[in-house]
Amino acid sequence: FRVFVQPKYNVSADKIDSVEALVRWFDPTRGEYMFPGEFIPLFETNGFITKLDHFVYTEVLEFISKAAEHGDKVVPVAVNVSRVTAGNEDFLNFYIGNKKKYRIPDGFITIEFTESFAMEDYDKIAHVIEELHKNGIRCSIDDFGSGYSSFNILKRIHVDELKLDAVFAAPSGNVQRDDKILSTMIDLA
Repeated sequence: FRVFVQPKYNVSADKIDSVEALVRWFDPTRGEYMFPGEFIPLFETNGFITKLDHFVYTEVLEFISKAAEHGDKVVPVAVNVSRVTAGNEDFLNFYIGNKKKYRIPDGFITIEFTESFAMEDYDKIAHVIEELHKNGIRCSIDDFGSGYSSFNILKRIHVDELKLDAVFAAPSGNVQRDDKILSTMIDLA
């Protein structure tokens, strides 16, 4: 498994101001990397996903910590968390505890929750996000609009970032309608 980063471009500031950590699995028999869609569903079923989520998070924290020690420029990093991992009893202890262990400054980590986890139990995710915020960790809802979206998420869960599903940017044949829906979603967010 290897962790890569993908830049997050700030259109208003016309610069890259953060990155998202992505994991890929190198399959030596195929001689290529496998994309998450090829292995994440299996890992969510067999329970390995939590180990993978912990690996990615720890790799990111180590990278930020070492870069800061060497005086390198550090930008905030977003890390995806599966609904399985986010639902674990020790979730907060692991993520908050390791942020402290690696002495990561507040605002340099964003945890991205899936829309499906956010919709499972509003009270639970609201509590989790509140605790993460108290400890300097930003929170995001990923792939909003990919499933049975609820605007209740926007009202009841206080996230720092809302990542719209790619479906909002895909053409449907009616450009004016596409633009109106996308701009309305941005206004709502």
